[in-house]
Amino acid sequence: MRPITTRDGRAPVASTEADGLSRRPVAPLVPTPPAPKPVALLEVLSQRVDAELGSWSEGVQPLLHDVRQALLALDPPGDGMLPSPQDQQKLRAKATAALEEAEDVLEALQLGARSGGRRSG
Repeated sequence: MRPITTRDGRAPVASTEADGLSRRPVAPLVPTPPAPKPVALLEVLSQRVDAELGSWSEGVQPLLHDVRQALLALDPPGDGMLPSPQDQQKLRAKATAALEEAEDVLEALQLGARSGGRRSG
């Protein structure tokens, strides 16, 4: 008599799930905290920029202000009315453009701050 094997040649494993339910302990579901609002994330970014660049951060603050205004318009605090879908699209485009420009400015400021720091040190 030949031993019973699975298609890949391994011995079959006896199942302890007679009723179809797993016998393994189930971890309790932990509710996921809500994602932070984009404006809160922008505030964290702004604080990090200030901490890293010091007075050099003034060069990017107007762009971050533009992004903040667009984000607040897209997700008004309290019971504020949402903009129309067309206005939302325009606001997203404005925020994206300002963020892309801020990225370029931040890279330049970071290089400037680092090279300026080397000269004075």
